[in-house]
Amino acid sequence: MQNNKKQDIVESFTNAFRGLFYALKNERNLGIHFIIGCCVIIGGLFFRLPFLDFLVLVLLVSVVIITEIINTTIEMLVDLFTSQYHIQARRIKDISAAAVLIAALTAIIIGYLLFAKYFPPSFRNAFENLATFPWYFTFFVLFIISFLYIILKSYIKRQVFISGGMPSIHSGLAFSIWVIVSMLTFKTEPLISVLVFLLAIWVAQGRIIKHIHTIEETVIGAVFGILLTVLLFQLVEKFTMILR
Repeated sequence: MQNNKKQDIVESFTNAFRGLFYALKNERNLGIHFIIGCCVIIGGLFFRLPFLDFLVLVLLVSVVIITEIINTTIEMLVDLFTSQYHIQARRIKDISAAAVLIAALTAIIIGYLLFAKYFPPSFRNAFENLATFPWYFTFFVLFIISFLYIILKSYIKRQVFISGGMPSIHSGLAFSIWVIVSMLTFKTEPLISVLVFLLAIWVAQGRIIKHIHTIEETVIGAVFGILLTVLLFQLVEKFTMILR
């Protein structure tokens, strides 16, 4: 009888790990959350967070991953019971995804508040230092990315610039606004930068969810928006120094 119980416990753990590995292998979002969660926990160890703060951090990471697993389960159940498009099925998936979004946003804000007090004082000068960095370095990076983009598009035999495709203008503008806000407020109110960054991610995610742009298009758009805005600030800083 005891052997049967031990076998049941072992089988339960085996089933649980099999389900986790399957979800990590086949669900991209869960894999991303899992990797980010591991990096956050390693960061907590690196900054030597107090025990209670570290427990809160682990709890937040666990909540996000658990919510993503539940969301994956709900989506699989919906697909199992209906193979045709149905508005209610769409709403169930959207509501389930909203739970993940809320959990992730909450985790990001609380995680930031936990980490912020352990950042070195020079951390708040990051965007200010970026603005005074030589502009030609940013221009060179932008040129390399543009060159690699053209090579990539040529390699896969697609048109380099397609209407409504590459890059995502909305994503670029959203992250450009984030850089502008960060340049102006990060030194005194870094939380504002974090909140605007979350909104920029939300905009980019919306373009992907609505199938207006692919992940590649939104990421490239974001990179172009960030680099062009940084380059603009560097050129303005350079021009201001010349006038002085």
